Amino acid sequence: MRFCISNAMQKLGVKGRSQAVVELLRMGELEL
Repeated sequence: MRFCISNAMQKLGVKGRSQAVVELLRMGELEL
């Protein structure tokens, strides 16, 4: 999961894990 998050962070251009999660949720790429 950690690699997936850091990879997503680079693609999304976000600074932190929480921001990446928020972006993925907003885009519908992630469900809680």
